[in-house]
Amino acid sequence: MGSGTRRGAAGLAVGVLTALGVLLGAPPAHAADIYVQVTPSDVAPGHLVGIRASCRTNYHPASVESEAFGIVTVEPQHGYLSGTATVHPHTKPGRYRVKLLCPEGPNASTMLYVKAGPAPSPTHPTPPKPAPPHPYPTRGPATGFGGTAGGPDLGGLLVPGGLGVTVTGLVLVMVATRQRTRRVGRR
Repeated sequence: MGSGTRRGAAGLAVGVLTALGVLLGAPPAHAADIYVQVTPSDVAPGHLVGIRASCRTNYHPASVESEAFGIVTVEPQHGYLSGTATVHPHTKPGRYRVKLLCPEGPNASTMLYVKAGPAPSPTHPTPPKPAPPHPYPTRGPATGFGGTAGGPDLGGLLVPGGLGVTVTGLVLVMVATRQRTRRVGRR
C-alpha cells in the first residue's frame, strides 16, 4: 500500500471518528410544551375567560372543551393558540376541567374554578381583566432542536467524547507519519 493510500485511509478514519463523536454527543430533540391556560383561572358565571394553548406545531386550530363553557376553537396567533370563552351564566360554583384537543396528538388539561357571584347584566357586561404583561418571555419559542428541552443531560459527554475523538485522530496521524518516515529512511 502506498503512502498516499495510507494518508487517505488515516484521513478517512479521522473524519468518521469525528462525525461519530458529534452525532453521539448531541442530545436528542424534544417536542415543545403542550399546555392549556385559562385567564383568569377563577371566574364568576357569565364572565369571559381568555384561553392560551400550545400543541406540537401551533399551525392549525385546536379545540378546547369544558362543561363550564362548552367547546371553543383556539386559533394560531403569535406562535401559540388563543381564544376566548364565556362561562355559561347558570354554571354552578366548582372546579371544571378545561381540556385541549390537539389535532396531531397529545392533549393537555387544566382546571377552571367557577365561584359564586352574580352574572354580568346583559346591558353592561363586565370586561375581563387583561393578563399582566410579561416584561420577559415566560418560555423559549417552539422552534425545535430541543437544545434546552428536558431529557437526559448528555452535556457531560461532550468534552470527553470530543477529546477522545481528537486523541484518536492524532494517534492515527502519528502512526501514518511514522510509517512514512521509516519507508523513506530505508531507501
